[in-house]
Amino acid sequence: MFGHTLGAAVGLGYVNHAEGVDAEFVNSGRQGVVCGNTYRRAKMEYVDINQVIQAEGLRIVLVQGMPSPWGQAAKAMMEHKDLAYRAGPQQGGGTNAELVAWAGVNSAPVVAWNDEPPLNGWLDILLLLERLAPEQPLVPEEPSARVQLFGLAHEICGELGFGWNRRLDMIHAGMKPGEAPKGLGAKYGYNETDGALASNRSIAVMEYLAETLKAQAERGSDFLIGQSVTAVDFYWAAFSNLVVIQPPEECPLNPAVRSMFENTPPAVAAAVDPILIEHRDRIMRAYFKIPMEM
Repeated sequence: MFGHTLGAAVGLGYVNHAEGVDAEFVNSGRQGVVCGNTYRRAKMEYVDINQVIQAEGLRIVLVQGMPSPWGQAAKAMMEHKDLAYRAGPQQGGGTNAELVAWAGVNSAPVVAWNDEPPLNGWLDILLLLERLAPEQPLVPEEPSARVQLFGLAHEICGELGFGWNRRLDMIHAGMKPGEAPKGLGAKYGYNETDGALASNRSIAVMEYLAETLKAQAERGSDFLIGQSVTAVDFYWAAFSNLVVIQPPEECPLNPAVRSMFENTPPAVAAAVDPILIEHRDRIMRAYFKIPMEM
């Protein structure tokens, strides 16, 4: 859910075109480093999903029509690192036969580099991007900062982390006591114990992130770790849409999809410290494409 449920059924993908950059280079999907975040400014155009799968270079599959935070964070990090890529859609609720045959999963994001196996996990994707563009690191080298980054990133992106719990919370709201999980509930391992704890776990992560941002502000930093942007800043900016969705001019959505994202439980909504959204808006303006491309 939150990127695996709804989406336009268009069997096409994106390729990013940058003004002043050789079209053959961009379309090839080869790694590229161009000063000034060329690819964050570039216009996206659709290409056939099978071309995305068969292409060389860097590719990403995103949930079409949904601000799925795992995919949007990965996409923004690619663009920040000035990596040329092709992007294809995963159709929420669809069979996505080509994707399953290629990557072995019916979910997104999926990221692949040349003939290496496609990746579906947030950590594998992050480490690949660091390898492809080490000159613009989003993972610090200092050991204690690395421990903090991977811990925070897991609490946002990982199993039973913030995104996972927001998804469980939505599933839990539609379940009856003793009912066996079906569909997405079965896919994501829903159980009554974790479902009942999902809201409180989401709140606990937000409280920790807010405390961290306030401590960082006292040190003169706008970022969650250290004095420069890291992957964790990208992750929170994207995942914050699971509690406070960006306005339509920044995140254009089908009204039915927007209403789903706006249906945040009152207790969770009340726990959103303003500093969390201030951070989101600052990172979005500086490092993401606005309006969001889905």
